[in-house]
Amino acid sequence: MVAEIFLQATADEANKTDTVFPMHSHLVLSHVCALWRAVALHTPSLWCRVVLRLGDRTTGFSGIKSLAKTCFERSGNLPLALTITSSVSNPSTIPNLSMELILPVRHHIRHLKLQLPVVFTESVFKLPKNSLRALKSISISAPIPSEEGPWFRAMSPLEGAPLLESVAFSWVPHPAFSRQRPPRTPRFDPTHAGLPWDQLTELRLRNFDLLCKDALHVLEIARALRRCSLHLLTPVTSNTNVQHGAQSAILSSLGVVFTGRGSTAARFLDRITLPSLKDLSITINHDAIQSLPCATLEALQTRSSFSLDKFSLADRTGDTLLPFLQLNPRLTSLALTNCALELIPLTLALTYKPAGGSNITLLPDLRSLALSDHWKEIGRPRAEWTRAIKVVTAMVESRRRTALVDFAFGSSVALSATEQTRLTRARADGMRVSVAKVRFGL
Repeated sequence: MVAEIFLQATADEANKTDTVFPMHSHLVLSHVCALWRAVALHTPSLWCRVVLRLGDRTTGFSGIKSLAKTCFERSGNLPLALTITSSVSNPSTIPNLSMELILPVRHHIRHLKLQLPVVFTESVFKLPKNSLRALKSISISAPIPSEEGPWFRAMSPLEGAPLLESVAFSWVPHPAFSRQRPPRTPRFDPTHAGLPWDQLTELRLRNFDLLCKDALHVLEIARALRRCSLHLLTPVTSNTNVQHGAQSAILSSLGVVFTGRGSTAARFLDRITLPSLKDLSITINHDAIQSLPCATLEALQTRSSFSLDKFSLADRTGDTLLPFLQLNPRLTSLALTNCALELIPLTLALTYKPAGGSNITLLPDLRSLALSDHWKEIGRPRAEWTRAIKVVTAMVESRRRTALVDFAFGSSVALSATEQTRLTRARADGMRVSVAKVRFGL
């Protein structure tokens, strides 16, 4: 029982930001008394989650190595979850600890998370092909200066990882270069990535220059994918020759961020078919306005015949979204942010009506709703904006006895104290309501 309490007490160690004393909770528990120390030292599972936060230190690495060695020894032969992070800007000031720490236990690592300079993360990919045979998930975030190429050009140890299922790669600008000029965005080419595509069930690529044709190719070759998050940064002019489409029979969650002027979003969505999709998130970078007509989303739904549980759309211009919402009546979570919508028609459609009402209830199973925009009524006479807020209040009050438990509302015009009070009246019935004035890029 004491061992189980220890495991629960240290479960969130990986989320802590204490860079001075990594694994602090583990060490405290093992130094309270003889009994606690004996329990801690004879509970190998307590030492399987190893978190090593280097911060911006340039010295004191012997203590980090000693701590890692202690954890590895106490974990026995159990699978390891290893996290190594550093915020140092100049990698030449510190040794390549990633290799020194990973190499001795490479065959026992089940989950690997690295947030290190590119020269350290890239060295991991130079391990022999059979080095990470127990690896199931890997997450790497690495800054890349503009002069260097991608850090994922050789991935033989990942290609040779027979259990690998989850891959998350994130690129961030190197601090030393981001202040001077925008760094060159690295391109991710799936044909040369060296990943075991047929094994992957989860893939997250953030801030990579991903061509539309390459994104479609990923969906084609990774047939076991269930969750996928992509970031398409290429201008539409680079995608004009894309003719083929992609279909994934089991993909249930798709998140896509589009950056680039033109119609990159519509061009990609028009070429995919996802019959098992349950969670769809689309964000169009506010620095590059793109139109995403509702007809594009309708065509995707009709072609795929899915029924969404969750839908999120941000920074989009276009027409109404009501026809698409009507095609997905079982939605439980809806978030619309800066979509250039009219507030009154949307909230009237979402106002709950009993079974005998004159209109059909839209989204009766909705549990979480977030609406935030520079609403079109704001630019019209004040009376119309006042009416819009009354309609929103009526919508919230009508949902008080339904499944809705979370409601967030934002606009570029602050509401009066009276309006906020009316809107948050549902809190008395347990609904979580938040109201805020927000700023938008569009």
